[in-house]
Amino acid sequence: MRVTGVRQWIADFGFYNAIYVRIETDEGVVGEAEVAMRRRTRSVAALIEELSEYLIGRDPTRIEQHAERMYRDAFLGGTLLTIGISAIDQALWDLNGRALGVPVHRLLGGKFRDRVPVYTHAKAGGSPEELAAEIRDRVDRGFTAVKTTLPGFYEKVTSVKHDRPALIPARQTETELLPTWTFKVIAEYFAAAREAVGPDVHLMLDCHGRLNVANAIRLCEALAPYDLTFIEEPVPADRVDWMLEVSRRSTTPIAAGERWGNHFASAPFIGAHAVAVVQPDVGICGGITAARKIATCAEVHGLSIAFHNPFGPLQSAATWQLAATLPNLLISESMITPAQMQYWERYTEDPPRVENGEWVVTDAPGLGPRLRVEEIVKHPFKPELDRGGTR
Repeated sequence: MRVTGVRQWIADFGFYNAIYVRIETDEGVVGEAEVAMRRRTRSVAALIEELSEYLIGRDPTRIEQHAERMYRDAFLGGTLLTIGISAIDQALWDLNGRALGVPVHRLLGGKFRDRVPVYTHAKAGGSPEELAAEIRDRVDRGFTAVKTTLPGFYEKVTSVKHDRPALIPARQTETELLPTWTFKVIAEYFAAAREAVGPDVHLMLDCHGRLNVANAIRLCEALAPYDLTFIEEPVPADRVDWMLEVSRRSTTPIAAGERWGNHFASAPFIGAHAVAVVQPDVGICGGITAARKIATCAEVHGLSIAFHNPFGPLQSAATWQLAATLPNLLISESMITPAQMQYWERYTEDPPRVENGEWVVTDAPGLGPRLRVEEIVKHPFKPELDRGGTR
């Protein structure tokens, strides 16, 4: 079997663009995948096109060899490259599963669990009562784990929604020393949330790397009574020394990893125990191949995995196929909302289903879902207005 072509489409996904990839072979077997980002979509599409040239005529069963060559032969690395590799790698795993008639989790060594726990999101809102109501709503929908953003920081943050008509200057606080009352107010939000849902619901906070070390430590101290499962990216994700200092001073587990890139980029953070929870993204780090290595590295160091995955159906399927095989899985992210599900249903056949906060592992060949290209082409790329970016 040889690769004869690689096709890709960019589709509007509401608040970002998704790239869908299909690898074709001379035996008629195909593999499909998805990657998504809120910026630089066309740059990644160009990378995928270049990587595709390497793949033509090659044996699609040599997944490890292709992952190594695509990364090593690029000379210059970086996360844009690994996002491109992620698309090809996921599609190769899907193709091999389809060729053999088995799910990807079987190729990865089989299921460690029959259900993959996932968490959903809640808006922080404008008051403690609003956050409590948001989280209560998610629990009423069947979720047992909910993550929110840093209360009070996002009304001034540049929107990354690509169809927004205007931009608002972002607030960056890495060099600010925030007043003590800031953390008391944030603590009030989580006190209300914890009271609303009780002790058994997992609560998580994503800071998106907006704080410096001093502020992050004070935040962790303020939130300690409310038993958060983890605090994500309290400081910039690329600062291993900052992350390590916060981890050492916090009784709440610190999480990061979505922006580190592949296993080589993740190794310094894991080796230093800069976090307790590692968050690889199968669509960013280099695909299933690289994410599996990150997970194994984390396991060796006694660290948990909580996959970053706020994107669509195929990337979710790839993430959860791998998650089902891992002994050190804590949980996986999901963006399961009525607004997002319309895209899942529109762009794929048999998208993943989450029931009571869990994905039930399936035995469908490959990743499971199939692309509906006839629908994807009706909703093409939409310009990304936010090119300046925020953390």
